[in-house]
Amino acid sequence: MTNRLRRRVSRSGFTLIELLVVITIIGVLIGLLLPAVQSAREAAHRIQCVNNLKQLVLALHNYHDIHGSLPIGSPRMFDPDLSSSIYTIPPTSGPIYGENQSVFVSLLGQLELQPLYNAVNFSRSIYTAPNSTVFGTGIAALWCPSDGTVGQRGATGGDSVTSPPFVHFTSYVGCTGTWFPEILQHYDNQAALKQRINGAFNYDVAYSFASVTDGLGQTFAFGETAHGLLSTDDQPWWHWWADAVTGDTLFWTLYPLNPHRKVANISDEYSEAFVSAASSFHPGGANFAFLDGSVRFVKDTIDTWPFDPKTGFPRGVSKTSGGIYILAPGTQFGVYQALSTRNGGEVVDAASY
Repeated sequence: MTNRLRRRVSRSGFTLIELLVVITIIGVLIGLLLPAVQSAREAAHRIQCVNNLKQLVLALHNYHDIHGSLPIGSPRMFDPDLSSSIYTIPPTSGPIYGENQSVFVSLLGQLELQPLYNAVNFSRSIYTAPNSTVFGTGIAALWCPSDGTVGQRGATGGDSVTSPPFVHFTSYVGCTGTWFPEILQHYDNQAALKQRINGAFNYDVAYSFASVTDGLGQTFAFGETAHGLLSTDDQPWWHWWADAVTGDTLFWTLYPLNPHRKVANISDEYSEAFVSAASSFHPGGANFAFLDGSVRFVKDTIDTWPFDPKTGFPRGVSKTSGGIYILAPGTQFGVYQALSTRNGGEVVDAASY
């Protein structure tokens, strides 16, 4: 009896081969489950991102109901701290009006953030010390959960008089159309520049829904911008949520969707392709909110105008010294560009994107 018991006890353990087989099976199961877990996590992130954009576009509609128009994309005010010799080409001797608060600041009341809206000093530039607390306040509704670094607070290194010492960022940007020249670079040509901007948001101009003749369901309101795709050095300086500078809270479709997957990060005026274009961490495309209140996923494969892969700049498009973009004869907008304009007269089939 004792020998039998001993034999049973000795057989109750695992041999080395059996243990290795079990470990191998566990490894295979983990390898099979991990992509599924990551896919489920990304699906949840996309749902939250859609909800964020839905909240923004509903706030936009509420704003329109109250004011009869969309907020100004880039309102400007006199800023004595701007140097004409640095910021204008050619320089001007007159007073300089710089970009002020973002669309998101204008929408704070409709985003149920009225106390923060009340804290904004609209008589002073958004960059000055009285508004540094507002600039340094983070808003979770502006952060895509797939954009891992966007919720971190950034230190600008500047003084609190001309820029906020700390800022929070945004994963979402308003659409200005196919182009949005930096007006401080072409200050003496600003009237012509504003007239050429064809998206939902512009300098100093507030558009009503009635002016969107392409149709609210065929016009971008907001898109995504992937803050975490920028280099560590660039991240503190782009996608500031509270100001109305392109590359911070505004985007244009001159460059293709997710240009980091297609072209080099070329410089354009004092912006760059990667910060001026819509982008995201979602595989295969990005989420966009349309002016009709819908939110749709636009694929990377959407038709866009042809571009030079070496420069990232679209073929058939050039720019004058005054900042005006010109299309060569026969140059056509792609579907992506057509969706960014408010009054281009294009008819876009939803099946095309």
